[in-house]
Amino acid sequence: MDHARDIDNVLDTLTDKQQDVLDLLVLHKTSKQIARELGISPHTVDQRVTAARKKFGVETRSELAAAYMAATADRGDAPLYERPVYQSSQVETLPEPRDQDAGSDTVPDDSQVHADSGRPPESTRPIVQYRVVPESFEGRYGYFWRLTAIVGITLGLLVAALVGLAIFGELSELMQ
Repeated sequence: MDHARDIDNVLDTLTDKQQDVLDLLVLHKTSKQIARELGISPHTVDQRVTAARKKFGVETRSELAAAYMAATADRGDAPLYERPVYQSSQVETLPEPRDQDAGSDTVPDDSQVHADSGRPPESTRPIVQYRVVPESFEGRYGYFWRLTAIVGITLGLLVAALVGLAIFGELSELMQ
């Protein structure tokens, strides 16, 4: 309980400007980003971070961010930090009606379409994997075809460079 009182005392000693900097620091922003957002210089940001580090008694910025987050969570100021930063990017579409003659106009409820916060939706559709390389580069002779392609591209570039140098040489002779 004494530790909680110490943290409250440290939070009370922070200035509003230091708290503004720390609010952005816990969002993993750099000094330049914080300075741009607050309209101050990066040097001023570093001064405020250093002062806050001394007040919290920590050595690094990451330790300061962790201590500040813990202190604000203990105090009850946590809603800013409890919001998920990354949410699911998967989009579940409505299922196609299977029987055209049935004429079913039912729409699934939101629990079937939308994901719970923080969890991707569970899809019943098969996962489709797209090929990145041609099929001939995979399988039994894939190594051979990859090596052949690399050698072919290298030789093509070499020939193009030599042709370019020959053209350059002929043009320089014509200019003299």
